[in-house]
Amino acid sequence: MAVARPMRAWAVAIAAVALAGASLIAWPVEAQEAPAPLPPPAPFEGIAPKPGDLALLRTSRTVTPADLASGLTSAGCAPTVIAITIGGQWQTFVASTAAPTFVNAPFLAAVPTLAAGTGFFVRCQPAALPAGLALAPIESVEVVRSDSPEPSYWAVITSGLPNGCAKFERIDVKRTGDTFEITVLNRIPQTLVACPAIYGYVTSRVPLTGDFVLGRTITLNVNDRTTTFIAGSAGIPVGGPPAPTNVRLSGSLPDLMTTVPAGEAERGRVTVLWESSAVVTGFRIYQRDCSGVLTSTRIEVGAADRQYGPLQPCRPGGNVGVAAVSEAGESPITWAR
Repeated sequence: MAVARPMRAWAVAIAAVALAGASLIAWPVEAQEAPAPLPPPAPFEGIAPKPGDLALLRTSRTVTPADLASGLTSAGCAPTVIAITIGGQWQTFVASTAAPTFVNAPFLAAVPTLAAGTGFFVRCQPAALPAGLALAPIESVEVVRSDSPEPSYWAVITSGLPNGCAKFERIDVKRTGDTFEITVLNRIPQTLVACPAIYGYVTSRVPLTGDFVLGRTITLNVNDRTTTFIAGSAGIPVGGPPAPTNVRLSGSLPDLMTTVPAGEAERGRVTVLWESSAVVTGFRIYQRDCSGVLTSTRIEVGAADRQYGPLQPCRPGGNVGVAAVSEAGESPITWAR
């Protein structure tokens, strides 16, 4: 009997350990959760373009327009335009705020479901502009060329200044293949100020750099306006950048007359040259408003500074005047229209 007690206790201990082991083994199995489903593969192959850029991609699987837009947005590209081939022809679809995700206005059609391996172009929404900058309204875009066997090309862009506080800032140009992205920016005040209700214009000539294949269609996207031209076409007017325009000062100062040619007034650049007989200490630049009334704007420029700009006349072609200044006084002004 004395031996039976320890053996019985030993058996109880073994049984307890066995049960504990069984429970330890069974517990993870009971508590294990179902694995999370794997996310679907990206709907496209290739690197998504940066904001404002254009890229050629390819679908990685059969995708709907909504899947494609969602996948591009997740990759950092909010698509605004896509182009695909339908029946052997490229068709362009623009983003829409309502279903369907993309629509093709000329064809009143929606982007179809795309099969795997379908190539497409996509343009991403540009990044937000820095504070104080705004897209300038575009009044006109014209392409001109040089008169040479292998011509150079320029875009003549007239942009607007919505009010008297807006100032022309700069033009950014980016080329991708046969497409130019041209961004014209104005600087606008960041404080609440009363701005004169004067609509101004700025005309700029933008060089279109790079090689051109004769017969290829070149696209210019200038802010919200698009225009195209065919490289090498004889229908493109000749009109390269204007030769440097100078306001030449000579003779005795009281008889001095100065003019600003209309073309230079459009570009908003004034260059003053003088001869040794004209002892010039500086010059003044004046502007008129749209009605031709002289404004209070009078810009003083030192004699060593032979160029000042850009000016912003009320409209292309005039309302800028220059007067030479010396100890004898100020020369008369001839206004350019």
